[in-house]
Amino acid sequence: MHMRRAGQRGAPPLNCGVSRTLVGPPLIPPTLAIGEHVLRPFRSSDAAAWYAYLSDPRVIEHTSWPPITFELITTVVEKAIADYDELRSLRWALARKHNDELIGSCGYTRWLREQGTAELAYDLAPSYWGFGVMSAAVRAAVEWALGAGSLSRVEALVMTTNEPSIAVLERTGFRRERLLTGHRLARGVPRDFYLYSVSSHAG
Repeated sequence: MHMRRAGQRGAPPLNCGVSRTLVGPPLIPPTLAIGEHVLRPFRSSDAAAWYAYLSDPRVIEHTSWPPITFELITTVVEKAIADYDELRSLRWALARKHNDELIGSCGYTRWLREQGTAELAYDLAPSYWGFGVMSAAVRAAVEWALGAGSLSRVEALVMTTNEPSIAVLERTGFRRERLLTGHRLARGVPRDFYLYSVSSHAG
């Protein structure tokens, strides 16, 4: 699944923990522990591990990722790191605790502070599929965003053919809102997406 800013400059950096309220950017993303894994800020050195599994056609088949190259992934990593400063996006590396190796990514490719909303995206190395790792990561990312992150709504766009990703969203409390016909190009072909969301006042 792949989905794609507001903020004011001049505030001092925050060491923002999960239990603290986000006051203003720039932001150092918190590290969130998830069992044997952790969501942590991206580093430039993560590009190689991310590229290694994103270049597997199975990972991007039902997503809007463009053709994967190492140059593309290096650029995406550097953009993710640069965006932390102005909180245009907030994406974490999902890594194993024991060796800190990236096995996935999870977070927000668009972070709209003034609107109180963000767009979730995630992906995972195939060797970790089916173990509930991404569901746990999504729960942690959403809990943080609706709490310490001060958002009121998280959205996710998922290709209608991406059944595993749909299952993750529905398992973690997202609700399907509507079908978006031909909403995004997937390697040059318009594809249909579902819009899912979860909010701080959902009940």
